[in-house]
This record gives sequence, structure tokens and C-alpha cells, in this order.
Amino acid sequence: MKRSGVAADKSLADGGDVEDLKLAASRMTGAKRRAFQAAMAVKHCDGSARRAEAVFGWSRHAVELGWASKRGARG
Repeated sequence: MKRSGVAADKSLADGGDVEDLKLAASRMTGAKRRAFQAAMAVKHCDGSARRAEAVFGWSRHAVELGWASKRGARG
């Protein structure tokens, strides 16, 4: 399925899951929110911050920062 010119993951096809994930992220703050957004981008958007921006409306900078924080914490 295409939304805004971006192929969406099959599990997000009905749109309800997108709203649930957006709601979950909106109830988090700071590093926890960014880590969640990065994890959902990997799971549902093939790791693309730009696709996460199009599908979820999240800042791609926040998603990228979430990835960087996780990488820094690991090693």
C-alpha cells in the first residue's frame, strides 16, 4: 500500500496501528521517545528515517538521534 508516495509495511496497512504507535510515542518524552521511534522505524519502515517521517509524521532528526543514542550506548 502506498501513502504519501511511500510504501507502508503490510502490518500498518489499515492505518489503525499507525495511530496507536503515534499515540504511544506521544506519551513518552526525550530519549525514551526517540529510542521508541527509532525501533519502530526499523521494524515498520525498513530502517528509513524518511519513511518514518512520512508514515508516522515523526521528525526524521529525532529518529536518527534515537539510533545514534542506541549505538553509543552499546559500544
